[in-house]
Amino acid sequence: MLRTPRFYHLSLVDKTSANNAPFHQIGTDQGLLPAPVPLTSLEIAPGERADLVVDFSQHRGEQLILKSDAFVVMQFRVSAAKVSDASSLPSALRPVTKIPESQAVQTRLLTLDEYVNKSGNPVMLMLNASHWSLPVTEKPVLGSTEIWTLINPTNDSHPIHLHLVRFQILDRQPYEPWLFQTKRQLHFLGPPQPPAPNEAGWKDTVRADSRMVTRIIVPFTGYTGRYVWHCHILEHEDNEMMRPYEVVAAP
Repeated sequence: MLRTPRFYHLSLVDKTSANNAPFHQIGTDQGLLPAPVPLTSLEIAPGERADLVVDFSQHRGEQLILKSDAFVVMQFRVSAAKVSDASSLPSALRPVTKIPESQAVQTRLLTLDEYVNKSGNPVMLMLNASHWSLPVTEKPVLGSTEIWTLINPTNDSHPIHLHLVRFQILDRQPYEPWLFQTKRQLHFLGPPQPPAPNEAGWKDTVRADSRMVTRIIVPFTGYTGRYVWHCHILEHEDNEMMRPYEVVAAP
């Protein structure tokens, strides 16, 4: 699990031809995707996980480089020896039933906040303009489903992680930050964008991009108790970008 600010943009480069080699993603943070997703590149943020399958049969005797932009992550040296392998990727993996928005009993608007000094340098980051030590404000009921609307006016993309639960991404949508910050009005600048096919499984970490509203739908199952949600960039979560939430029993 990544604990640095680095976002990886992974590609598998054939050293001989300098072309990107294809691969498939079969799983994400919380299990298998509905079907393998063919990719030639993958963006992955701190805290996110991805299960990838690479077919090396077309690269016998070659070298493949796993890169993130100009940064070399790993080198694969493929043997020239012939092997017998009759395995193949299935066309379907595990069904992921989409949670209907009508199932949500509450929608929460939650901001990702960055405060800067007079020089424009960030000096504090918080969730929903709240310090860690303030009273808990998010108290979902055990067995209920909620929509968490993550509003990001900052210039950074924040990987937001919820403990205890798994969730599904509904969409991302560009908006006008200034209007929301001054009048609490959400004015969208474009249509909602559904998650990419390789995000269409169960997640516990979501990339909340800059100047976007990111919506997730969360079933709160498991246990009552106090948990945390936070940005998964270490410098951010250590600088107040972490908040407790409490799963409470139904009345």
